[in-house]
Amino acid sequence: MGKQLQIAMNEADEKDFISFLRSAADIRMIETFAPTIEKLWVDDFNPIFKGHHTYAIWNTAFAWTPEYGTVGEQAHDPNSVGWRYISNAGDAPLLHMTRSNLPSGVSGRLYWAKDFAAPDGLAYDVASFSTWIDSVWRWVRRHGKKLENLDWQPYVFRGELERIAFEDREP
Repeated sequence: MGKQLQIAMNEADEKDFISFLRSAADIRMIETFAPTIEKLWVDDFNPIFKGHHTYAIWNTAFAWTPEYGTVGEQAHDPNSVGWRYISNAGDAPLLHMTRSNLPSGVSGRLYWAKDFAAPDGLAYDVASFSTWIDSVWRWVRRHGKKLENLDWQPYVFRGELERIAFEDREP
């Protein structure tokens, strides 16, 4: 089974998180869907939240060859027909991240599927990848504050904590 943590980060917190990841490993970031294969691969989170809320982070120390699929005519969003995605993400050495939007009541999450979506097993060193994931979890727990009064009890980071505190002070 996989591992997950609920998170709440603003854009500055996300930059801190990615800086941490880059300081510890060579990573590549992947959008969930994009008009072209080239646009799947990004250097940072898109500042425009809409349509850019789920990413995968690949620690390139773990060998993997991405395979690409194309969104078909049955897509939920007709504007995404023909867009590209990674079709073998379920059994890849990827950390998945869904961005948070607490003003809308949505916490984000970090998730490693592990073997949940890999019925044929995993082709990478699961023990070593798990060690890396554990280091990410430790960073989250050290830099975030778990707020048990929020749904899903996310780890909330400095920028989001400041925003919440500011909203609480407003008349």
